[in-house]
Amino acid sequence: MAMKVAASAKDAAAFLAIRGLTPEITPNRLHYTVDESIIDPDVDEGSWRLRVGGLVARPLELGYGELLAMPAVEQRVTLQCISNFVGGDLVGTAKWTGVPLREVLERAGGVSPRAVRVVFHAVGGYSDSLPVAKALEPTTVVAYGMNDRSLPRAHGYPARIIVPGIYGMKNVKWLQRIEVVDYDYRGYWQRSDGWDNIAEVKTASRIDVPTELAAVQGQVVVAGVAWAGDRGIRRVEVSLDDGRSWTPAVLRRELAPAAWRQWRLPWRPAGGRVVLRVRAVDGRGAVQTAEVKPPHPSGASGYDQVEVVTR
Repeated sequence: MAMKVAASAKDAAAFLAIRGLTPEITPNRLHYTVDESIIDPDVDEGSWRLRVGGLVARPLELGYGELLAMPAVEQRVTLQCISNFVGGDLVGTAKWTGVPLREVLERAGGVSPRAVRVVFHAVGGYSDSLPVAKALEPTTVVAYGMNDRSLPRAHGYPARIIVPGIYGMKNVKWLQRIEVVDYDYRGYWQRSDGWDNIAEVKTASRIDVPTELAAVQGQVVVAGVAWAGDRGIRRVEVSLDDGRSWTPAVLRRELAPAAWRQWRLPWRPAGGRVVLRVRAVDGRGAVQTAEVKPPHPSGASGYDQVEVVTR
């Protein structure tokens, strides 16, 4: 057991020593935000009420204190904006604290057999929805905490939805009302710009170091992060020859199934310009697609790549 702990500590130290590698947990102030409104709502917790209605047995209202008094869970989840480009930074990982949504719905007497979707309405009018089955998964939560602190205003204070494996637009912030409906509800971004109403996060990987057109020599490390919604990451592979061959990278231990994993690959370049590429394999064994697609309408795909100058 002692040898295993020592090996784990040595492995963690190897990752922590890589300058420029994205940390496992994103600090609140650095976690990305994307909103349709220009000014974030400023909500008073004293007067805030979470209303639950629609196809439930009995309408429900919860105050902030009542929500916090319910049994809570903590989970580490990587959240990504659906508009993020391959290799982009509109993605972050945090520890979220909250109440499983299904517990809130059960307090309202449960959902009707006719229910199709659960809709989330935000202060200010924004809305989006989830299929009932996804809404009732134990990992879908009404979150009020982020990285051991109350939700920052920019991240939805006093409460928001966190749903692992689904792009950020459906993780509605500044939550005000939950409505259970019997039709395929289309939210703000689906109605205005035709974004996907399923919004499942695609398997993705990113090279953090070295950076584009960096000059490298001697023994170096190629490193980054990979994520696949709530499916986990089984393997990461790096091409050191513009995609002609692939080498397995070293993965850091899994922080959580819905959180990204750091990866690294020691490398001694031979010389000249080299194109590095990365791809990941999710926890179900599916390889990240090489097909290049833009973010719209269902999330970008393709391999992240970096060209470096070796000496």
